[in-house]
Amino acid sequence: MAPFSSKAACCSAAVIVFVATPLNGLVHPMSKSTHLIHRRSNHIHRLNLFKGIASNVDDDINREIADAEMSPFDKLKEELDKGGSLKDAFAAYQTRKKETKGDYENKLALLTNFRSYSNRELLDSDHYTDEPTLDDLNQAVPSKGKTIWASSLYRIGVFIGAFFLFPFVCQLLSTFVEIKSDEFDIVNEQFTPGIGILYGTFVALTLDILYERQNKVQENASVEASLLSQVTQNVLNLFRDQPQIAREASQIIADQVRIIVYRPRGAEMLNIMRADPYARLLSLIDHYQRDNTKFTPQQEAVIDGLRGEIPALMEARAKRLSDEASSLPPTHFLVLLVLTALSLIGFTAAALTITDDAGEPSFESRMVFAALCAVYVLFYNFCRDMNDPFDGVYQIKRSSAASFLLQIKWLIASQPFGKDVRFDTRGLAPEFDDEEILVGKGDLKVQPASSGLPERNTQQVVPSAASVTADVPVSHEALSIENAQMITVDNNAIKVTAADESTAETVILEAQHKAKYAAVEAKMQSLKEKATGVSYNAKLDDGLYLVGCGVRKKAIIN
Repeated sequence: MAPFSSKAACCSAAVIVFVATPLNGLVHPMSKSTHLIHRRSNHIHRLNLFKGIASNVDDDINREIADAEMSPFDKLKEELDKGGSLKDAFAAYQTRKKETKGDYENKLALLTNFRSYSNRELLDSDHYTDEPTLDDLNQAVPSKGKTIWASSLYRIGVFIGAFFLFPFVCQLLSTFVEIKSDEFDIVNEQFTPGIGILYGTFVALTLDILYERQNKVQENASVEASLLSQVTQNVLNLFRDQPQIAREASQIIADQVRIIVYRPRGAEMLNIMRADPYARLLSLIDHYQRDNTKFTPQQEAVIDGLRGEIPALMEARAKRLSDEASSLPPTHFLVLLVLTALSLIGFTAAALTITDDAGEPSFESRMVFAALCAVYVLFYNFCRDMNDPFDGVYQIKRSSAASFLLQIKWLIASQPFGKDVRFDTRGLAPEFDDEEILVGKGDLKVQPASSGLPERNTQQVVPSAASVTADVPVSHEALSIENAQMITVDNNAIKVTAADESTAETVILEAQHKAKYAAVEAKMQSLKEKATGVSYNAKLDDGLYLVGCGVRKKAIIN
């Protein structure tokens, strides 16, 4: 604004503002109740991700899983095929062999441990449109190798085997140990009871840890699935007038469901670090709220609910992952085996004092030894089975979590855009502000089409002659729209990529509107108030245009 003259100043001025609307070419005066009128247009919301959050890491997950499935010999062969030395190949063999022991948490353990909270086949495309039923909650039958220890035939086999093996154990032990009758009291009163107490305490501690772990995993999985179902309903409700954002949010939820249902913990960890679905979902809500200035009370309530539910989801997930990671290492079961062996040795040593002249134990001692072996083997297998809550006899009950996950799948599949959302693999290419999607580390960026994702529907139109005047060129800036659609300008054609035809038409209309505004703005000139000589720019901020000005009163300032 130009400075006032030293002789005169405007002490009270009313600026008359008009807004040019290119839709009909008319100029409308402002209303009496307001001083400024904002430009109206078909606003399209943008889809954004927080900086550092990638849209998808499925390729990296598949690559890591394939590497984890390689045996130590495969790693050795791979190193030799790469041209490495024999020393490097042997080092790779040793590293992989050490990782397979499982005494500490590593990438191999994270990617190879089986985990499932529902039946995987229910997420396949063949069952995508199937209505959920109670049959879908049936637990998958575990493999025979995981459940054979609980069968009657197995327990009888252990009893009979121990019954006939006991005489040979006595003969073997007698060659190393000579025990007298007076020494029997020492073994019977000190060694055997001590080992028994230690064994009982250790087994009780083991079962307590494993029971508590299974209960927590089951509870936290059900809570997370329930919250995720509520978030899905709120997201579909919030974005019901924005099918594009609703589709992207639904695909994010589908990605998390796929992770929960059958992906290993390592896949979820990598997803959290680089493409957290909950962070992506919260990002969409943040930017949706940023791009809107007015919300209905119902929308505000839904947004507030989502902002509380998503952190609760993250907390439930953290608890579930922590409980999943609290499995007992192989060393724990090695200690259990050692205590079992010491207890059996103590009983056998005591039985050496009551053998016959031929060194054969009595029938009663053989029966007791066989019963002890059957019980010890049963306890050991019982503890090993409970250490895996997703397979074997003692598994977590998935019906609660599975029912919520299937509800989520059915809700999304029932939407108009449901056919575009995939649960068994990646869906359509994600749409975000830029044409480039950040993937991996560093500055590497790839185009959505080159990332192996399916392409969307494309329409190509030529703007009508009425949209832009002949002496104003169609610029890329005038036709760019800051939203999820990717728009490029090639000579006088606009290429619009959208999720469906209706969205594409909306984007085309928005581009034409911007082109019209650009044509009008190119012809605007500054306005000068004649009495004071003050000049005003014709274009104001926030889409406002000044088309007239005047002074209502003049006064001389001494």
